[in-house]
Amino acid sequence: MSKAKTDGRPRLTQQVYQQLAGVMRGTWQSLAVVPASPSMSASAFAEAVVEVARLARGAPAKLFLTEGLEKAGVSKLIVELSQHVDQGGLAVVCVESVISQQAGVPLAMVCDAALLVVHLGVTRKEDAEGTVGIIGKQKFLGAVTIESMR
Repeated sequence: MSKAKTDGRPRLTQQVYQQLAGVMRGTWQSLAVVPASPSMSASAFAEAVVEVARLARGAPAKLFLTEGLEKAGVSKLIVELSQHVDQGGLAVVCVESVISQQAGVPLAMVCDAALLVVHLGVTRKEDAEGTVGIIGKQKFLGAVTIESMR
């Protein structure tokens, strides 16, 4: 990912979009985007997934952000994303690190698949392995790497 920023957000490069091409080939209707690092967000990448999903799949794609979501709000969000999928849409759920915020676990589990976001130079191997262990290896389509903006 390029270090250039637009509106304070990292600008995604061609390499990132190439990584997304493999994700679009899956059969998922709901996808959890999960950062491997407890201190990092995957929201910029999740936004790119929504963009590409709309174009590649030709279906309405909606981003569900969970930053700051309390456990009480998890059930409501599950209902909302389920309704969106039932109506033929694609749901991309950007959860916070499941290592630091357990509210993301049920959201990731209810999704058809998950994608691990590894921040180069920041993510520790133990955190990535822990994240996969919490959610379950079988849930993951794979991992993508992005350069940290730290």
